[in-house]
Amino acid sequence: MSTEHSATLHSAATLSAQAVSDLRPALERRLDPQIRKLAVGVWTAELIGDELANISYGGRPVLRAIKAVVRDHEWRTFAPSVRDLAELKDDDGVSLRIHVDYAAPGSADGAGAEAGAVAFEAMLMLRITPATVEVSFSGRAKTAFRRNRIGLVVLHPTSEAGRDVSVVSPDGNVTAGAFPTDIRPDLVFTDISSLEWADAGTAFDLGFSGDIFETEDQRNWSDGSFKTYSTPSALPTPVDVAAGDTVTQSVSIEALSIETPDNPLPVGEDQAAFTVGEPVGTVPALALSVDPAGVAPADPAGSGPAATAAAGSGQGAQLPGLNAVLVELYEPREAWPAKLAAAAREADRHGAALDVRIVSPSADGVAEALRGALDGQLSRIVRLGLFHPETQCTDPAALAGLKPSLENAGFSGQLLAGTRSHFTELNRWIAGGGSSPVPPDADALAFSLTPQVHSTEIPHIVETVPVHRSTAANALRLGDGRPVHVGPITLKPRFHAPDQHADGDELQDHSFTAAWTLASLDALTLGGVASVTYFEAGSPRGIAAADGTLNPAGELLQKLAACKGEPVLAATRQPVQRATGQTLVTVYPVQSAAGLQVFLGNLSPREATAALSLPGGSDAATADVTVIGASAGATAAADPADDGALAVTLGPWSTAVVTFGD
Repeated sequence: MSTEHSATLHSAATLSAQAVSDLRPALERRLDPQIRKLAVGVWTAELIGDELANISYGGRPVLRAIKAVVRDHEWRTFAPSVRDLAELKDDDGVSLRIHVDYAAPGSADGAGAEAGAVAFEAMLMLRITPATVEVSFSGRAKTAFRRNRIGLVVLHPTSEAGRDVSVVSPDGNVTAGAFPTDIRPDLVFTDISSLEWADAGTAFDLGFSGDIFETEDQRNWSDGSFKTYSTPSALPTPVDVAAGDTVTQSVSIEALSIETPDNPLPVGEDQAAFTVGEPVGTVPALALSVDPAGVAPADPAGSGPAATAAAGSGQGAQLPGLNAVLVELYEPREAWPAKLAAAAREADRHGAALDVRIVSPSADGVAEALRGALDGQLSRIVRLGLFHPETQCTDPAALAGLKPSLENAGFSGQLLAGTRSHFTELNRWIAGGGSSPVPPDADALAFSLTPQVHSTEIPHIVETVPVHRSTAANALRLGDGRPVHVGPITLKPRFHAPDQHADGDELQDHSFTAAWTLASLDALTLGGVASVTYFEAGSPRGIAAADGTLNPAGELLQKLAACKGEPVLAATRQPVQRATGQTLVTVYPVQSAAGLQVFLGNLSPREATAALSLPGGSDAATADVTVIGASAGATAAADPADDGALAVTLGPWSTAVVTFGD
């Protein structure tokens, strides 16, 4: 089990500085980062790397985080690393000085800084007193590159939805506003010098300097936050940055309480208790995607090594019950036969249909090209979407022109509209569509998800999970009840810019990804969500290694695909006195024909136990535990209790399924 790495600073106490260096392997450091806990007066916060996180006042969350970001011309984030850290103490509070290097990701066109090289450096000063928290940023470019944004960002927790806020502009004008409840497609606040609000007898003043700031709803990208940032979106981007260019900004939050609030210490939970109850939904249809870039146009038979890579192993494990294999087809159309052949072979291996997403500026000849590529068997396609390559959204006129030609060619599946990109594009597309934004020819809507558009840190990835349900619920609202198809869902963005494909993630084959996938599916088990597509068939962004062996996420999806359409039972969390936050344990009970199956996942670097109160007919004494991802280090064990309940203990980042005998 991992050991928590933390230290506490008090304004009236002395503490030796914690070493910045961490000699653990990089993946372990990412999954279980060092945490420096800070407490001055009734302010508490956590320093995680270069991020000041979980800022609370009197035990109440105030800000999710304050951090500095460097984003290049393709909106990719420079990777920060702390070079050194110094602690400064005085009678009024605590200060930390942090020297941060930012490594460039490189660029698709070869312009800008070399990938992995330190292109920007900054000094962060963190100051906490009994009244205020302040973060200042002073940065300098070490080499030339093109940027879309450099500076401080403030993340507000999604629990602020509905909160009334006064927005103060640089010229002193005050405008009343509120954080939105529905996911908002346009900017929440603009022209910000400070934000002011009150909570439980405390007035807060969040001030900004060094630039003009604005606020957006990051739930559009499945982030668990609202974000206030600099470089207003009305300004042109990208901007050339020369070596030696500097950026200076600061953010401060001041609290004024009528009464001194309590400052309760966080109380963790060794065990979370759940009651398994009545059906609340059904397991959505599950799909996989294949990477069409892996198939060369010169391989029309689709039999070469590129085709094999695109379609997975060809010899790997089957996923009975898999609904479809999704393939995206781009211009030129000469490549379509090979790409469709590879996708069809993968679909045949699982007994699945095809889900085809066309990326083309025109619908002309699409039906004919598909019919030719599939030897006239358009009935194999269960879903088909058309998206413009510039907007990544559906052109209503093109969709209207496509429908009759598809029907004449023998297509009888669902015609999808929406976006092949993030929910934000769907949200903005519908908001800009007038009184009847969704094309009447659309049978269903589609959008994709990825947890790492803005942050790669594990806590931020975990926090995207509940937002998956919010995006799906908002899509159902926007589509006037039309079914919603979510995916592909990938760990990293599939594209930042045209012709730029996703990289693999070191987490792909880790047991973490199975636990995260289970939590995501639990969030997306919502009436109206018709299908969910996860990952790719093959390595490095998929559910299997090059030899076809399933990774933990693949093992999980194999079991869940077989449960398609079966009832999902409620797993109601029982109240625990003085509990803090939401549990990181997912409980997903499925009432299958063979009996009750309870899927459980632990999204924590610590061991966790779920106590299950089972429905009648399920005997805890007959529980059988199958560990998902055991070869990757996952662990689980079950212990029946005298009262008929079942305690399931999951190792860090572990997933399991519990079945019950007669």
